Amino acid sequence: MATEVASAIGCDAEQVLVASTGVIGVGLPMDKVVAGIGTASRALARDRGSDTSLAIMTTDPFPKEHAVTVDTAAGTFTVGGTAKGSGMIEPNMATMLGFLTTDAQVPPALLQRALVESARDTFNAITVDGETSTNDCVFLMASGASGVEIGEENYSALLEGLLAVSRELAIGIVRGGEGATKLVTVRVTDARTIEDAQRVAKTIANSPLVKTAIHGADPNWGRIVAAAGRSGVRFDINQATVHVGGILLFENGLPHDEAAPEAEQHLGGAEITIDVALGTGGGRRATVWTCDLSAEYVRINGEYRT
Repeated sequence: MATEVASAIGCDAEQVLVASTGVIGVGLPMDKVVAGIGTASRALARDRGSDTSLAIMTTDPFPKEHAVTVDTAAGTFTVGGTAKGSGMIEPNMATMLGFLTTDAQVPPALLQRALVESARDTFNAITVDGETSTNDCVFLMASGASGVEIGEENYSALLEGLLAVSRELAIGIVRGGEGATKLVTVRVTDARTIEDAQRVAKTIANSPLVKTAIHGADPNWGRIVAAAGRSGVRFDINQATVHVGGILLFENGLPHDEAAPEAEQHLGGAEITIDVALGTGGGRRATVWTCDLSAEYVRINGEYRT
């Protein structure tokens, strides 16, 4: 594929990055791939970026693209991107295809650092089904066309731009998760480390019992506490709290069942929030985005090859 693209657009094969998705272990039909490379190369144009977002969709219900401009003392530059992904989503920097670009001039080591840092709180903070893929990725490319040079003194501006774009794309992936009807934000606070907070949030977000309860608008705080408890992270059950949609359902080891009807009403909406404080006195926090688990997800994946 790299050789064919290089031949079609006139560059070295080493300058071509390959990203693909499909059925695991099944070879790609190279006759179709080669024909597609030729067609795509003849359609290249500076005003056809949105076509890329459409072309990479598989089970995605809608395309995902976003861009921001960043103002610095050195000048203005742009960060943009597109991504695809709908199922098999819990990135370990995998499970999706993402393409980020900037017209800033950035040394490769700084570009890699910015990508890793921004991905931690965006692409690596989402899950649809807890499944990871074998060969998906995120690329970040810098052209330098704006003439704005990025160094340590304005690195934070690049990072903020990447976070803004990546967060929008990442949440879009979850919002369009296979069979999803609700976007769920899980926020964990009072953790000893960021890693602990994210581990608890991921365990809650990946729990089939939590996800099905959300789908059925069941304010079952016990499933949330149970998931936190089996995450392997220490928390104090007598100090922990659970809020759903800002409504207190569990506090200091005791339920607030009288608030269940109000929480049920929140869970009936399209955007859900779950807040868990671990009660350990730690000051670290993390946010993970996920979706509900529906019968439609089972249908899509049960018929994936048939």
